[in-house]
Amino acid sequence: MQVLSNVITSKQTQSPLYSVSFELANNRIQSSAAKPSLVFLHGLLGSTADWQPIIADLSPDYQCICIDLPGHAGSQAVTVNDFQHVEQLIIATLAQYQLDNIILVGYSLGARIAMTIASDQASNWPYTLDGLLLESGNPGLNSSAEQLQRGLHDLGWVTRFSDDTLPTVLIDWYQQGVFASLTQAQKNALIKTRCQIQADKNGFSGGMQISKMLAATSLSKQGYLLPQLQKAELPVRMVCGELDPKFVLLTKASQLDYRLVSRAGHNVHADQPHEFIQLVRDFVSEIAVNKATHKKAA
Repeated sequence: MQVLSNVITSKQTQSPLYSVSFELANNRIQSSAAKPSLVFLHGLLGSTADWQPIIADLSPDYQCICIDLPGHAGSQAVTVNDFQHVEQLIIATLAQYQLDNIILVGYSLGARIAMTIASDQASNWPYTLDGLLLESGNPGLNSSAEQLQRGLHDLGWVTRFSDDTLPTVLIDWYQQGVFASLTQAQKNALIKTRCQIQADKNGFSGGMQISKMLAATSLSKQGYLLPQLQKAELPVRMVCGELDPKFVLLTKASQLDYRLVSRAGHNVHADQPHEFIQLVRDFVSEIAVNKATHKKAA
């Protein structure tokens, strides 16, 4: 990832997960005490680069940290067993930065990982979570029948990513209903980008590593987290695009705080980056106001 501005510093780390931290030069010295850091988690097949348009706007005001999830891009060589393993790697990755309070911003798989962290926080989790901004995230399945069905569905994709060439699999992957709002040109561009990100390198097959990550973090293996999220003391906000009917229904039914974004499908931050940036800013500002109010009342 490239440095966004000559006044913004970036720090890239490779161990245990590839990550990049962006912040305005001297920003932490001047104002970090009052601001949370924003930690961005991408979706399946994504990378830190997915967030670049968002980070370019937010990093002058907030420290922004992007992480390549296991099996992806700069973390392609890393494999995990389950969600808890991912959480431990994120803890180890964030330990390289000077953080206190953070807000997790997750998209799709990244949102599900953020929900898991908040709902089943590891005993060694060292940070205060100020909030969760969850873009197109599924809080889980509430029956063993649904989990079994989803497990079989995901197993099919695990096999495809393992056995077929990545371009071949992705042609079919983007025919799924959640991507229905994309034009064929947009799908073709995504396939090209994803193949570049997951190109085979250092002896690892990009498709195989995606296969392993999908097997470890299938929705069928995720807990049903909605009850914990509904009772959470920290602010939780769902975000979804109005052109993604499955997640519109799911989000409204969650009874969690949410925002619908017009002219956006499953990937809101890619379809409407300016609206998504404002959603992030509004969320952070509301959290700051609430914290100040509670502190004053205490």
